[in-house]
Amino acid sequence: MLTLKLKETMTGWLELNENHHQEPVEITIDVIFMKRLKPWQPQPFTGSLRLPNRDYETETHGYLTIKPAGSRYELRFELPDVGPVQAVGEKTYDLFNLKESLTLCPLTLFKEGQAIGYSEVAYSDSIMAFPFRSMRLTSYALS
Repeated sequence: MLTLKLKETMTGWLELNENHHQEPVEITIDVIFMKRLKPWQPQPFTGSLRLPNRDYETETHGYLTIKPAGSRYELRFELPDVGPVQAVGEKTYDLFNLKESLTLCPLTLFKEGQAIGYSEVAYSDSIMAFPFRSMRLTSYALS
């Protein structure tokens, strides 16, 4: 069965409340729209999170929810010296600031339900090329 696959890489920074030190971060996600007839429902993804200054890379997984007002991201991953964390954020589409609102995603970092930091990531490739570089048709087997 055919469905849509989205591969998105966003770069930016991550900052923990404890030290207020921003460090570069890169997040790549692969979303296969398993609920293709209901694309507005949360779609599971897997991917990777990289902290280049620490030469650290880890797996991430979560959900992408496409909404008319802005896409919502929920990611789970391990941070060195912190352990498992969750990052949650949402883009807010704005016609007067369209390019930034389509690409920029602020995230709040949580550990055990408590906010421990913030991150801001953005899709930095060409928006016009996004449908051609990031989206593909793929097949998957029903289980």
